[in-house]
Amino acid sequence: MRVLELFCGIGGCAAALPESAEVAAAIDINRGALAVYSSNFDHPVEVRTIESMETPELRKYQADLWWMSPPCQPFTRRGRYRDDRDPRTRAILALLDPIKRIKPPYIIVENVAGFSGSRTHDLLRKTLDRAGYEVEEHYLNPAEMNIPNYRERLFLVAGREKLNPLKVKRRKAKSLASYLDPDPDARLMVEPEEIEKYHRAIDIVDVNDPTDITACFTSAYGRSLVRSGSYLKVGDNELRRFSPTEILRFYHFPKSYVIPRGLPLGSSWRLLGDSLSVPSVQAVFSQIPGL
Repeated sequence: MRVLELFCGIGGCAAALPESAEVAAAIDINRGALAVYSSNFDHPVEVRTIESMETPELRKYQADLWWMSPPCQPFTRRGRYRDDRDPRTRAILALLDPIKRIKPPYIIVENVAGFSGSRTHDLLRKTLDRAGYEVEEHYLNPAEMNIPNYRERLFLVAGREKLNPLKVKRRKAKSLASYLDPDPDARLMVEPEEIEKYHRAIDIVDVNDPTDITACFTSAYGRSLVRSGSYLKVGDNELRRFSPTEILRFYHFPKSYVIPRGLPLGSSWRLLGDSLSVPSVQAVFSQIPGL
C-alpha cells in the first residue's frame, strides 16, 4: 500500500501507518513541520504548495491512498468560518480536478467537524460521487476511546472499491497523571496576572479528578489562554501549561517520536495544534482493504 501524505504536518498519518505501508512522499508547505517530520521518519519529503502540483506530478507517485489533512482554520470560529472565501482552501480545491483525472483507489480527508456542511465539503463530495467513489464519513473523538483528551474530527473515507467496516478500538483507561512529565519545565507555569485576568474562561483540569478530560489543543496554545486547550492545576491558584511531550502522549504518538531539541515551545505548540490523534487515524485506516 503506497500512501501519499498531502498536508502531512508533523506526521500524524505516518505515525499511525502499519510497517507494511510505504509512504510515497510527505508534502507540506511548512518547513518547520517537515523538519520535525524528518527527525522521526525516513520517508521522502517535499516542501511544496499543494495547489502548485499538477495532475502529472501527482500521478507519478502511483499512490494507492491519498491522505489529505488540509488547513482547518477556514471552518473554525477563530477562522470566522470563511470556507471557500479563505485563501487556505485553495489547496484542497485545487485537488478536485486531479482526483477526477487520476482516481486514486482510496482517499481519506481529515478536518474539524465544521468542515461538514461547508461549500468546500460539498464540492469535494460532488467530485467523489461523480468519480464513482463509495464514501463514508465519521466523527471520531479520542475521548470516546478512553483517552483523556477531547479532539473530535471529521474523517471522510472514499474508496473506488468496497470499504471495510470501521473498527474503533477502545483503549484501557489511564489516569491523567500517567500522561504527565515527571519533571515539568518551569517555563510552563502560567503567570498569576494572566490567571486573574482570564480565570473565568480558562479550561482547568485537576490530576486528582479521575473524570477530567483535557480540551482540544489548538495552534493558539501558549499564546491564548482561552479556547486553545486545557491548563493543569498544580496548587492553590497555580496553573501550568501542558508540555509538547505531554500533548504527544495525549495524541498517542509512538514513544520513540521526538520533538527536536532547540525547537521553541511556541513553535512546538503551534505544530501540535494542527496535528492528529493517532488512534483516530488508525480507526479510519481499518476501512482500507490491505492496510
